[in-house]
Parts: sequence; C-alpha cells; structure tokens
Amino acid sequence: MLNLGILSIKEEVDGMSTELPNIGKPATNALHNIGVKSLEEVSKYKRTALLEIHGVGPKAIELLEEALTAHDLNFKNETDFEVPFELSGDLSCDNAPKRRTMLTFLIASATVDKKKLSNLVTDDFVWEVPGSFKLEGFGDFYKELEAHIINIASLEVKDNISHGKVGAIHGTQIAQDGSIVYFTDVFKFASHSKDAKVKAITSYIIMNEGES
Repeated sequence: MLNLGILSIKEEVDGMSTELPNIGKPATNALHNIGVKSLEEVSKYKRTALLEIHGVGPKAIELLEEALTAHDLNFKNETDFEVPFELSGDLSCDNAPKRRTMLTFLIASATVDKKKLSNLVTDDFVWEVPGSFKLEGFGDFYKELEAHIINIASLEVKDNISHGKVGAIHGTQIAQDGSIVYFTDVFKFASHSKDAKVKAITSYIIMNEGES
C-alpha cells in the first residue's frame, strides 16, 4: 500500500476465512476462548503469545505452523522483512516471485525506500489513483510518497495474489495517530517472467481518520 493510502477496500468479507486444522479439542477450545477461529486470526498472534495460553502446546503450534504455511500465512512478525512497525498477515510468498515483488513494493512504499522501489519498477512506471491523479515516471511517484510520509504503527496484508502479468495486494494500515487506511493495489507487470518489473499500479483506498 502506498503511503497515500493507496488501493483500498472494506474489511474482509465474512466467509473468506480458513478453518483451523485439527489441533485437538483442548487447543481448539483455548483458541476459541480468545476469539480465534480461523488461520487468518491465528496469523495476528505471535507464536510465543499462543504458547502462553493454557491448552495450546508445542504440538498444536507445529500443526498451526504447517497449516499457515500451506495457506501462505505465518505467525505475527515472523518474516524476513525488517520494518519499524508491526507487520502481519499474508507474508509467505517465497514460491511466488511476483507476490514477493508486490509485498516488497508495499513495504518499500510504507518505509519510503527509494532504492528498493526504483529497482522494482520500469522506467515508464505509472501510478494511478482513480478519481484523484495519474502519475507517470518514477520521479513523480516518489515525490508523492515523500509528500505523504506516515508514521505507521501496523500494517496487515489481507491477501496477496498474482496471475500472469497481473496481481493485487490489499490490507489495512494503522498510523501512530490512530488513523486507518484500507487499501488495495492492483499491479501490472512488464512481462510474464518471474523477475518482471512493475509497469503500473492502480490504487484504491478508504480512509478513516480515527477519533478527533
């Protein structure tokens, strides 16, 4: 999500969640007691936090990890990305290069990392926020990011999907001042190759300024 609040959508629709694996009745009940009934909700917790819950043991954690990996999820903050904010959600994408590119772009945008961003896009890169603006060229895109730097508290990736030359990533960004951005970024790659650069992004956002 670009710091401008790029690409947005509302909260995840009910019914899009993945059921918990068979981890035993005690562990399942323990998770249900804290409101965790899906793998997506498990991904919002650190494994150490879950292990502290009575009824959730190492075996249950092992089974949860296997299930998370199978659905391209992971425990909270378990990723090779080093960021100054909480990062969670759909972060496992080593076997899908374009998903890795989109996630890297999202995080580089959030941290306004010029070097990483410039290595990911084509020379004629275009960024458009329908109804607001259309910027052509990396220079103008980066200037827009710099003009809207946000102190981020947390970033949750709801979904990260790709197919052929296109892909999309959406989630929720919460700033340190409490403001929330629901975003969706639709990517167009320069080619079908695994190392293809990003040619264009169309972003949609819903912004909640929080309590005044």
